[in-house]
Amino acid sequence: MRTRHLQAMLSCLTLLGLLATTCAPGAAPTPRPVASSPAATATTIAPPTPKPAAAAATPKPAVEQPRYGGVFKVGVLADPPSLDVHREQTGNNFGITQGAYNGLVKFDPHAWPEVKVISDLATTWELSPDGKTYTFHLAKGVKFHNGDTLTAEDAKYSFDRIRDPQVGLASSPRRQQVANVTSIDTPDDSTVRITLGYPQASFIPFIGGFYFAVMPKRVVLEKKGDMRNTIIGTGPFKFKDYAIGVGWELTKNPDYFVKGRPYLDGIKGYIIKDSFTRFAALRTGKIQFWGPPYLTVSMAKVIEEQMSDKIALKWEFHPAWYGAQFNVTRPPWSDVKVRQAVSMTFDRKKMVAVGIEGAGVVGMSAQPPGEWSLTEDEMVKVPGYAKPDLEGARKLMAEAGYPNGFKTDALTRAQPMQEALAVLFKDAVAAIGIDVDIKAQEAGVYVDQRFRKTFAVNAASAGTGHTDPDAMLGEHYVTDAAYNFGGYSNPYYDELYVKQSRALDTAERRKIVWEMQRILLRDVPIAIAYWSLIAYAWSKDVRGYTPPSLSHYHAYQYQDIWLAR
Repeated sequence: MRTRHLQAMLSCLTLLGLLATTCAPGAAPTPRPVASSPAATATTIAPPTPKPAAAAATPKPAVEQPRYGGVFKVGVLADPPSLDVHREQTGNNFGITQGAYNGLVKFDPHAWPEVKVISDLATTWELSPDGKTYTFHLAKGVKFHNGDTLTAEDAKYSFDRIRDPQVGLASSPRRQQVANVTSIDTPDDSTVRITLGYPQASFIPFIGGFYFAVMPKRVVLEKKGDMRNTIIGTGPFKFKDYAIGVGWELTKNPDYFVKGRPYLDGIKGYIIKDSFTRFAALRTGKIQFWGPPYLTVSMAKVIEEQMSDKIALKWEFHPAWYGAQFNVTRPPWSDVKVRQAVSMTFDRKKMVAVGIEGAGVVGMSAQPPGEWSLTEDEMVKVPGYAKPDLEGARKLMAEAGYPNGFKTDALTRAQPMQEALAVLFKDAVAAIGIDVDIKAQEAGVYVDQRFRKTFAVNAASAGTGHTDPDAMLGEHYVTDAAYNFGGYSNPYYDELYVKQSRALDTAERRKIVWEMQRILLRDVPIAIAYWSLIAYAWSKDVRGYTPPSLSHYHAYQYQDIWLAR
C-alpha cells in the first residue's frame, strides 16, 4: 500500500537523507522508549550497622511558566491576494488572518499527531438523533475588534456568505464544503442551528478550518461585501497595518474572550520572496518562524547539522497534489487522449527528486496516500505511473490528430516549487512534441487568472486542508465546484460523489471512492505527479507552538505562543 511508502518517506526525512529519487519501503519510526530507573537491588543490612538515611528526593525540574510580552516574527513568501479570509485559499493570506479570527470550532493546535476538533466560539454543540442538525451554543460576551458584540446572526451570515452566492461570494473556495447545508437558524443570540440535507461525518472537520471565520455582519454589509482590505474578527490579535511587498502587523487584543490569552504583544509578518534571503533571516533570528511551505530539504539539512540547538524542525505530510490542471473547455485539452498522453510522459520519481528534492511521494490518483487511496498493486498497472510510457503517449497524440504536437501556455505561480514543477512539466511533454511557454505570475494575478479560467494549463499545486474524500474528490472535480478551475464535468462522477458522502459504512464508501478515482484516472482533468511533505522551522525560544497534523492551512494558530526571551 502507498501508506507504507509514505511512512518510509517520513522516516527518511527524519534523518534528512532524502537526496535520492525514492526511499526503500520500511516501517514508520518507532518512538524512542523512555529510559526507566534501574531496578532496585535487595540488600541485607546486618546489625549493628545503622539503617542509612533515605536519599534526598531529586527535585523535579520546575515547569516553565508562560511569559507575557514580545513580538513573534514570521517570514512569509508573498503578499496575500487580499485580506478576505472567506475569499482566499492561499497560505499567504492565512499568516495574517488566522490570528485575527475565530470559527465556531477549530482544530486542536496541540493534538499532534492526532487530528481533533475542539470548541472555539461555540463552547458546546450537539447533533440531532437523525444526524442532520447541529446546534452550537456560543460563548457569552465575545466582542469583535471594533467593539460589536458577537451574536448568532454574525455566525449565520458568515456561513451564508460562503455557501450562498446570492448572499456573499460567487467564488468562495469553501462553498463545496458546506454544499450539504440546507438551512441555518438562530433561535436566540447565542444559538446557531445548522441543518444538513443528509448526515455527513466530514462536516465538523470541514468547519474546523479557520477559513470558516465569523465576521461581523454589520461591517460586511456596510462595506457592501468587500472585505479585501479589512480584518475585523474576534481573535487574539487585531489587525494593525499591511504594506505591500514589506509585511503586516497584528497587535494584542486586550478583550480576547479566552482568559489569560494571548501571551504575545503582537505578530509581525515579513514578506521575503527570495527563499535564500528568508532562510538567512531565520538563521540570524530576524524571523522566528518560517511560514510554510517551501523550506527545502537542503535548507532543512543545514538546520539539522548546524543549528539544531537554536531551531526546531519538523516534517509533515501535506495533502496537496502537484501536477497539471487542464482547461478542458478548450481544445486541445478538451480531448481526453491528449490529457492521457501528457500524464503518461511524467517521470514521477524524477519529478519528486528534482522538483522537491525527494520531499514527497509519487502520485497519480486523486486521493493522497492513505485509507481512501487506490492500492499500490492497482496503481502500478496504470500506464505512466511507475515509469513514463512515451510510446503509448505518442500513439494517443496521433489518434487525437496531433502527431507532431502543438504549442501551449502554462500558467504557474511565481514561487520556487511551483516554477520547478512547471519546468518539469515543460521538459516531460516536449518528448511528445508539446512546446510549452511558462507564464509565471505573482499570487494576485495567478489567483485571478485561475478563477476566471483564462489559462490553458495550470502547472500548480493545490490542497484542501483535509484528506476526506468529500474534500479531495469534491472541490477540484465536481461540476461547478469552487476549485474546479479546469471546468471538468462528469454527471456520473457527480452522482457518485453524493453517494459516497452519504455512505455511513466505511467499506461501502471506500468502494465508491475507488470507483471515482478510476474515473479520474481515465478522464485526467488533472495529471497529478506527486504529493508533498512540508518542513516547519521555528526558533527554540518560541514556546507553545505545535505544527499541524493535517495541513499547513492550520499552521498559524498564535493564541498559545509565547517567547522564552
